[in-house]
Amino acid sequence: MWKSVKIIGQGGFGVVKMATVDQEGEDGHLPPVIAVKSAPLVHSESLQKEREAFNDLEGSPYLVHCYKADASEEDGVLYYNLLLEYANGGSLADRVKHGGILCEEEARKHTKSMLNGLHHIHEGGYVHCDIKPGNVLLVDGAAKIADLGLAKKIAEKNRNRSGLRGTMMYMAPEAVAEGDYGAKGDIWALGCTVLQLLTGKPPWDFEQNADKWNVLYRIGFSDELPEIPRSGMSEEAIDFLRKCLVRDPRLRWASDMLMKHAFVTSSGKAVAKKTVGEAPEKRSSTAAVREAASREDSLLCKPNLLLMMMKRRAQELHTCRAHKKKKGMGLGGPVGVGVVRELKTCWESGKVKIGVGVNEFERMCGHLVMAMEDEPGMDLLEVAWVFAEAQEGSEIGGWLTGGN
Repeated sequence: MWKSVKIIGQGGFGVVKMATVDQEGEDGHLPPVIAVKSAPLVHSESLQKEREAFNDLEGSPYLVHCYKADASEEDGVLYYNLLLEYANGGSLADRVKHGGILCEEEARKHTKSMLNGLHHIHEGGYVHCDIKPGNVLLVDGAAKIADLGLAKKIAEKNRNRSGLRGTMMYMAPEAVAEGDYGAKGDIWALGCTVLQLLTGKPPWDFEQNADKWNVLYRIGFSDELPEIPRSGMSEEAIDFLRKCLVRDPRLRWASDMLMKHAFVTSSGKAVAKKTVGEAPEKRSSTAAVREAASREDSLLCKPNLLLMMMKRRAQELHTCRAHKKKKGMGLGGPVGVGVVRELKTCWESGKVKIGVGVNEFERMCGHLVMAMEDEPGMDLLEVAWVFAEAQEGSEIGGWLTGGN
């Protein structure tokens, strides 16, 4: 038997506890200290899927070990538990938070472990979908990938897409834009993670209260990349990050290629680049939006993508409106009719090309930018009708429903 000592983490799945094991009992073969991930049995589908993934991927020293699953009762509630290897060094996120940025030698060591773990996951037919510093744990100083709760089988990645998966800051552009979660998405997240280890900063410079839609636009639909410093890193480290942080997944290196990269195989004697006066490798948001707005082959030339974006935003607005109405709150002002009229014209002509100014383009993207899955064939007028319902009483709602 095991006994909970304290809670060391929690999330949407439930809680993670540090626990001790009775060495004289039936679990005496387990280490004296373990981690127990628990959720009420009726809400344990995610943990049960995680257990299945651990079973399929067992045998790698680069993944946290799952010993077994069991059930327990507390205050009359049944819980499903995963008994996991305890990480006595915390996570890489803890390491950066409390110890500062990593030297390249330490970062290289952990990067190699993460690559080995990802290669094992991908070869086993899975995609992790949530690689980040907080999900890479340190066991006796060795990095191990943890939390397979969002992992999915590669064979299913293009079927029944189920919305955004993972942590927004580390999502690959194709995951945000198209709901596409493949092995290359894990590589993007790896690049974001390594960048954070070497700089101590998150991969994107979002303000704390940044609007979610603008954040998703920058990740999924702009031409921006996470900022890679041009000084303070070796040429090998910079090139490694460039190979990971490529917006087109077809051009992004795979795990087996990265394992042979000089940054990973180096003896640790690489000299940091000491360039003075160069700006970091970063593209401004304004520049990216202006370019996207001016190009005929921009993201909005993809009809299905635009439809999915509009539908997702419409549903959010509809939910928000219903909540405000229930609380007796105001429903907000009208949305500019010109944007949707432009979209309607594009739909009728079979083209999706924005002919509005940059400010209008930015405003529209800020409201509509999100990919929606499952119904890519839905036509724009049907989407617009849902949008109109969410804007009942406004100018746009009246125009779309024939009231104007």
